[in-house]
Amino acid sequence: MNFAHYTDQPVTLAVDLVNTFGWVSGTESLASLGELEAFLADHAETWTDQLPTPRRSDVAAVQRLRADLRRVFEAEDAATAAAAINGILSDNGATPHLSVHGGPPHLHFEPSDVSLSNWMGVVTGMGLATVLADHGIERLGICQASDCNDAYVDTSRNRSRRHCSTTCGTREHVAAHRERKRQDL
Repeated sequence: MNFAHYTDQPVTLAVDLVNTFGWVSGTESLASLGELEAFLADHAETWTDQLPTPRRSDVAAVQRLRADLRRVFEAEDAATAAAAINGILSDNGATPHLSVHGGPPHLHFEPSDVSLSNWMGVVTGMGLATVLADHGIERLGICQASDCNDAYVDTSRNRSRRHCSTTCGTREHVAAHRERKRQDL
């Protein structure tokens, strides 16, 4: 599903950032400046010239942002998700302004001359705000696989997604099938 101008890349960034922590295993994959830089390189896409320079202090700030974003995906209702998103936007200095670079006028919300973590907070917060406002809380979720717990955005037509990937979904279906077979014996 193609959400909107402001959501495709920001929402992917939000999901991938949340999933940089192993929520089941407790493993951290953004522990150093080098790991943060590698993560950003994988997500640079159209933002290469807009990204603030990452600093060592951004590592802990991005980890805190990740925890704040996780609360959005864990929210049980739209009001809770909206409150979490509003906090992210407020804490990171969201500042709406029109821009005309590269085509027709469009909105930007990132403040100028801010830290990388603030920039990421505004970009990801606005992406998730757009998903919540345009498509509902049902589109945001946490993988239901017993050995996962990653965040995802449901892009299915019928809002039926329950797993972060086909791998997790298949693994759960196979395990359920095997359990049914064992019970039939």
